[in-house]
Amino acid sequence: MKVEIVETKKITTFVGVRATEYFSDLGNGINRAFTELVNRKDEIRHIKNPDATYGITPPNYKGNPGQVDFYCCYEVEPIANVPHGMVHLHVLPRLYSLTYYVGPISKTGNAYDFTSKWMGENGYTYDDVEYYFEKYDGNTIRDHDDDQNEIKIYCPVKKIAD
Repeated sequence: MKVEIVETKKITTFVGVRATEYFSDLGNGINRAFTELVNRKDEIRHIKNPDATYGITPPNYKGNPGQVDFYCCYEVEPIANVPHGMVHLHVLPRLYSLTYYVGPISKTGNAYDFTSKWMGENGYTYDDVEYYFEKYDGNTIRDHDDDQNEIKIYCPVKKIAD
């Protein structure tokens, strides 16, 4: 795996479907939401890249025993009428760790562990005030737990003061 620090420069807008589940059953909710998103893609206006979808999470996962949200989205520009039953999110410019993960989707948690370790060794910590997001494109096969899946994982970070 490879991790680098990137800074986004503009507000990014997404439109998609929310999955709300207990963490233990989140995978089923995500699968349903992604299926709905793809089936309703034609309802979303101004999709920036129809071959790229995003999984977006608010910073409420760590130690949360209750229900959590996961947003299955397309990036849009500009935002237009949001289809009935869908949501829109704005991600503000900020500093992110970008982890390039290749492997089974069921093992994506390993990428977050790797990222946490890398950040600690390189003077960064999570900045849990903004969304985390994963980018899936033509190299990601969500239907299979394939060893060749490629996912880009963005985590909001800040530099630890010296």
